[in-house]
Amino acid sequence: MYCVVCKNETLEAHKCSGCQQYVHIICGESDENNEDYGQNITCKLCIRKKNINVEKEVAKFGQEKQAQKMIAFSNSKLPEVDIGTNVAVRVPDVDRGRTAPRNILAVVAGINASGLYELGTKEGHFDRLYARNEFIIVENNFIEINDVPSTLLTVRSASTLSSSSKQGFISCHCKRYCIDRKCKCLSKNIKCNSKCHNNSSCKNK
Repeated sequence: MYCVVCKNETLEAHKCSGCQQYVHIICGESDENNEDYGQNITCKLCIRKKNINVEKEVAKFGQEKQAQKMIAFSNSKLPEVDIGTNVAVRVPDVDRGRTAPRNILAVVAGINASGLYELGTKEGHFDRLYARNEFIIVENNFIEINDVPSTLLTVRSASTLSSSSKQGFISCHCKRYCIDRKCKCLSKNIKCNSKCHNNSSCKNK
């Protein structure tokens, strides 16, 4: 028989009450105040494991409490929005064409249990949920929930449909003409812009 802690030989006198392995009494803590033969003790490995689990629970409780404080602070600065309210969603520069607006008008179509918002436009529902700090409330309601079709679309697609501008972050670096499919802009059926080149001989402007 070997002690589960120190790995040295031991008798069958003491057994850990946690892992049920044999252990020296000096390699654990006794559940009683005496050292009688055959008493159960808790080995140092089980004690350490128990302490780690307690620390994990304390840390988890602290994180949940901190999250609740952050949510309460956010709600105080950004109040909840009712379903049917019109909002403005910012379009990232990488998804926006040159003539596209910086924001897209949408309507709050739903709210899930986590407090995230489902937004939609006249072209369809967005394919992702939004947090309260990702949009702002507009004064008037221009879109009703009934105006939102069941199709899903991305912010880039919504921006393209609302502005009819297809030029986003795509650009070419052709040396001349831009008349064949080697030109990235021409292959995407969009016009070259100032980000592409300064070549006056470009035929795709």
